[in-house]
Amino acid sequence: MTPALKSYEQFVNWVQNDMKKDRFLVNRKIFSVVLWCLILPSLILIVLFALRKYQWIGNVRYADLIIFLPPFAYALYSLWPTIREVPKVFRKGGLNALLDESLKEVEWREKTSTKMKDELKLTPKEWDLVAFHLRADLQRMTQQNRYMSILACVVLFFMFQFLDLGAGNEVVLDAGAANLVKAWVDQFSQWSVQVFSLALFSSLFYLSGLQFQRYLNRYLVCIERVQMDSVR
Repeated sequence: MTPALKSYEQFVNWVQNDMKKDRFLVNRKIFSVVLWCLILPSLILIVLFALRKYQWIGNVRYADLIIFLPPFAYALYSLWPTIREVPKVFRKGGLNALLDESLKEVEWREKTSTKMKDELKLTPKEWDLVAFHLRADLQRMTQQNRYMSILACVVLFFMFQFLDLGAGNEVVLDAGAANLVKAWVDQFSQWSVQVFSLALFSSLFYLSGLQFQRYLNRYLVCIERVQMDSVR
């Protein structure tokens, strides 16, 4: 085992022990996103398709809206803590709220960097190697998160198009000249719901992946703080 690998392994083990509670919260958030934004819409899609195939129900004009409900409900649930704090932010002022959050973050960085320096006991060169590899991992995670978000969005898009539970173009063809505008508006509303649901799902999936990068970036700042003391 090379010295760089050994140093980075010590750092990774230390971070895993330090963020056990945060790691559990992040894993739960990612599982919730996959459950509410991918698994539940897929199950609803399969159920509606089976009901339509066996002619237990007719064409479901607002099937896209029904499939969109679980991601929308989870988005409201995720944003509720932020929405609840909006009146407090207006009372204190946005800048004061940000400064209070910055003070808490500085306190955490100083405490964590001191603890990291005392427990790991790495040389300045080893700290440089750990910082280098952590930056490389953060770049890799960013690219992987973008790839997975786009892939999940494309899969959901083809599920919508393949199953085609809405009325689709048949509404335009059967409507006749008198009701052509109304049929076009109905079709456009279904299409807009699809686009909005895909955008919301991809955003939630991407932001959930950013949680890991956010936590690791905080430890990268702590490493840079330790390097400042080493230089001095």
